[in-house]
Amino acid sequence: MENANLRMVRANGIEIRIAEYGDGPLVLLVHGFPESWYSWRHQLPALAEGGYRAVAMDVRGYGGSDAPEAVDAYSMLNLTADIVGVLDALGEERAALVGHDWGALIAWQCALLHPERFHAVAALSVPFSPRSAQPPTKQFKQAFQDNFFYILYFQEPGIAEAKLEADVRNTLRRLLYAASGDSPRGASLPRKMKGAKFLDGLPEPEGDIS
Repeated sequence: MENANLRMVRANGIEIRIAEYGDGPLVLLVHGFPESWYSWRHQLPALAEGGYRAVAMDVRGYGGSDAPEAVDAYSMLNLTADIVGVLDALGEERAALVGHDWGALIAWQCALLHPERFHAVAALSVPFSPRSAQPPTKQFKQAFQDNFFYILYFQEPGIAEAKLEADVRNTLRRLLYAASGDSPRGASLPRKMKGAKFLDGLPEPEGDIS
């Protein structure tokens, strides 16, 4: 993307890739699954034209950012600390925070845990939900029972990685197409039974997607 400054910053003990565009008050953009800073490529110049310093980051484990191996490295405490670390690396005391999907969950928790650092929060796709007395995985098992649910599928280390990384390009093409407005209705979460594989039922896009 023209005029975007791609660079690495040190935040919360890891290296995080960011894309910067424009000058002014900071707006920090946090992507969802399975995305990267590039998901905000259209919003970055629009925000810059509006007089903002627009920054999109790769969340840890995604894109060009570090991907620690330990499962507990991806706790919400670490993910929110990463956001605060990016602000510190940019020399900013406060920011408006925008999150989509998984990034929306991170944004809500940033507002709760570090309210002094964020004067505004916008969340796309995922509303705020208070902490439940039950673990989320238990709630998902009760809700989906014998049906497949991708978050439960991801709980066993190594299984999803082996499937998804066998052909990264094809995996991302099918995932992003299924979640887009161009795919058939319901394609992003096809109904299938527990024990199915993640890509089962996801449509193959025709031609290139962008």
